[in-house]
Amino acid sequence: MSFLKKNTDFTSGEHISIISAECYFQGTLSVQGSLRVDGHLNGSVDNAKHIVVGEDGKVEGDLSAKTIILSGEVNGNVCADDLEILNTAKISGDVRAGRVLVEQGASLNGKMVVEPPKEEVKK
Repeated sequence: MSFLKKNTDFTSGEHISIISAECYFQGTLSVQGSLRVDGHLNGSVDNAKHIVVGEDGKVEGDLSAKTIILSGEVNGNVCADDLEILNTAKISGDVRAGRVLVEQGASLNGKMVVEPPKEEVKK
């Protein structure tokens, strides 16, 4: 199961930002489209549509997006509507999401709150 379609290649015309394996970025990013982190990001990301942290990616800061897929390391809080934590992911921080998928082998050191957005709550 995946929140993103397996054939998603981020070529739908939306803007994609990449922090490649050779890159180190320090600061806060405001991303309107999608972001992939395969390098080292020392800072926070907010307002993104999709964030993917690759297996070798490392984020030291908070992440906020509609959909987040984590394979690498995050030292900070994570907030998403849909969150996938893959088996190689290591998270040190609190997690808040509407839906969460966690693979066996993933590591989480923090508090997790899973609650659907207000408009999805049935009365």
